[in-house]
Amino acid sequence: MDDVLIERRRGRVLELRLNRPDRMNALNTAVIDSIGRAAASAATDNAVAAVFITAEGRAFSAGADLLEAREQLSSGTGGFRRNLYDWQRAFCALEDCPKPVIAIVQGLAIAGGLELALSCDLIVATDRARLGDGHITYGLVPGGGGSQRLTDAIGSRAARWLMYTGETVDAQTALGLGLVQQVVPATEIEAWLDQLAELLSQRSPSALTFMKRMTASGQVSRERLDHEIEAAVHVVGGLDAQEGMMAFSLKRAPQFPSLAGL
Repeated sequence: MDDVLIERRRGRVLELRLNRPDRMNALNTAVIDSIGRAAASAATDNAVAAVFITAEGRAFSAGADLLEAREQLSSGTGGFRRNLYDWQRAFCALEDCPKPVIAIVQGLAIAGGLELALSCDLIVATDRARLGDGHITYGLVPGGGGSQRLTDAIGSRAARWLMYTGETVDAQTALGLGLVQQVVPATEIEAWLDQLAELLSQRSPSALTFMKRMTASGQVSRERLDHEIEAAVHVVGGLDAQEGMMAFSLKRAPQFPSLAGL
């Protein structure tokens, strides 16, 4: 079974559907590779007007596959660092794609799942969606561009609130923050997306490309994304992060060593 289903939606829209519902669409190496390759292909395909990223099941994505991350860390941080740079290339491919790229969040979008959505031009959420950073819960920090793109999307103070607390917000709160751009009833989302697909398919491709370039953020740079990765690698090698990932695998609350004796 493919981890990402690649299909044509009505009109000229390419749909990338995350397909690991039993794992809440956790992002592993195969998923990230598929997203990066599909984004690069869409960039040069004149038959593609826009790209939608959707997901099977009750979660858009609950974040990185921490079981895979623990395996990567078993022999040091080198594999984990290389994996984060793979994430960066895939997410930047979405960001650099000259076509509109839209994330459709129908359930949870947490940590790496939120980072994936933030690498898209727009986020559409259903009224059942919940979004948040969540890294702090397990003693981790963003490594997929979240600290940069979340700040760019909603401002530094709101981003710090979500990052410091690890809280998730509902779709209407996310709309008020500017984190999502549209909220659609879950019962109407498929029909709504078909209408959006037809609309974008009728728009001028060259005008859409220039609009994307003209509105590109100057805040998110490769230098800052690289700095985030190195910070994430530093943190993940610490005892708190190791405890956090162990707690995740055992489905218990973390007991961070750095809090002992305080």
